[in-house]
Amino acid sequence: MEERLELLKKSRARVIVGIETGSVPGRLGAVIVEVSGSGADTVLDLHSFQSVELPEGLIAALEAVEGEKEIDAQEHADVNFLILHNINTLFFDLLEAAEVNPGEVDLIGLKGMEIGVSEFPDDPGALSEMTGCIVAACFRIGPDRGRGSWLPVKEAILKGMVEAMVEKYDLDEEVREAVAIALLANESVHHEALAAKCPNGEGDGGEPAPRRTTMVQRGGDGEPALHGEFYFPAD
Repeated sequence: MEERLELLKKSRARVIVGIETGSVPGRLGAVIVEVSGSGADTVLDLHSFQSVELPEGLIAALEAVEGEKEIDAQEHADVNFLILHNINTLFFDLLEAAEVNPGEVDLIGLKGMEIGVSEFPDDPGALSEMTGCIVAACFRIGPDRGRGSWLPVKEAILKGMVEAMVEKYDLDEEVREAVAIALLANESVHHEALAAKCPNGEGDGGEPAPRRTTMVQRGGDGEPALHGEFYFPAD
């Protein structure tokens, strides 16, 4: 897993699909970008964007669990399946319309949908398996090379981390968030430390880790770092 991330980091450019799940209520958006560099040296080429309405059945399911403090297992599973299905469909429809082969995609950046106390999809690894692509998700801020103090940051803070990069480009408002997610995924690739999690689901301490994931930290000398979890499809 570490070798694949190192290859991504060393690539001249990366084709990234950024997927956002809520900048416009009731819609999903996805963008294909080619990105090189990182930080202030980022160069971005916008390829294609697509936005779709959520089906009425999924909207009804989301509204039903929105205010609940605890979602029962069946409701959780139903909503999770529907969101994954719609994200997966959007991904392949976007690639087909842009005439891009899934094998050309280096990375998917995903921002989960926060519903009540839950975030969907609950396992981004499932999207990795469905698409055959590496997925970067669960972006957080925390101490560089540290453990246990990660802060799940909300949308506004995450977007603020790459806002300066986004501002360089004349982008439509509805495209901006998907591009921001793609840029967050790209930033996570450019790391200074790797903490690999064991592929059998057991981490190197603390809570069990998701299967086939790697946590990436970006920062240095005690500065706050951007953390991303990377999910890999089965070989």
